Amino acid sequence: MSGSQQANSVKVPHLPPLYLQEKVSATNVNNDESKSIFSKLPADVLTQCFTGYARWGDLAKLSNVHSSVKNIVRDAAEFGGQSAMWDLSLALLNGTDGLERNPELAVSYLKELAKDGNNYSPAMMKLGSCYLEGNGVEKNNKIGLQWLNDAATKGADVNAGHELALIYEYGHHGVEVDVVLAAKWFLHAAERDHVESMAEYAMCCELGCGVPQNDEDALEWYTKAANKGHPQSNFSVGEIFEEARGVPQSDTEACLWYYKAAVMGDEDSKKALKRLEDIARIIVPGYTTVLRN
Repeated sequence: MSGSQQANSVKVPHLPPLYLQEKVSATNVNNDESKSIFSKLPADVLTQCFTGYARWGDLAKLSNVHSSVKNIVRDAAEFGGQSAMWDLSLALLNGTDGLERNPELAVSYLKELAKDGNNYSPAMMKLGSCYLEGNGVEKNNKIGLQWLNDAATKGADVNAGHELALIYEYGHHGVEVDVVLAAKWFLHAAERDHVESMAEYAMCCELGCGVPQNDEDALEWYTKAANKGHPQSNFSVGEIFEEARGVPQSDTEACLWYYKAAVMGDEDSKKALKRLEDIARIIVPGYTTVLRN
């Protein structure tokens, strides 16, 4: 199952109804010992109590009570499917849900989720972060970048592509800046409807950063991002028309785009409308209300 598919929706942590009864029966303990551990409650009721109200930390404590349930945490993660193992991995990474931080164990669960055949992209992305930051594993940028690459390609995770682009653009985690790779990954994510990447790739085209300078491509991608509600891209489209970069000069068209951005709170667009107020008051009569907000 790819990361884009919905993970198992079973509430986590979760166990089979007769889990405790089967585990106790499988051990060589006498009836008195069993009763002292699990009382006289039916096994299905007891299991529901544990999984309906317990956190991962509660199950971890229970695993130390008796050898029959020493693997209860892992069993709950496996029975609950991808969502349960993901939930447990995050709890171990962050030290939440009653668990102490154990990033090394978290990484082992993440690798199970991310292995070939699963392609669970959230785990791939998190492994990328772990290797880039040295969290639970020895810091290794090459492996970290590869996990993000896998998340973007095998896991079809557009956020991973955008994250790769930012890493190469700004040199995060000590990775060497590479504007060509940054532009490549911005385009990869933009083509898959990542709005912020659309705006970033448009800027690459506008400035000739990592790709040949091209006003037409810049306008195309700014417009796509603007039409999806990206405020700064609306401003950029307006600016292109005002400055006649690759298009006929049009203050009228510019005001329309500035107004859209101003409605979304873009301050530069509000300033532009004030500068073009003679045209704005004709094209968008209510623009002064936006300026006051």
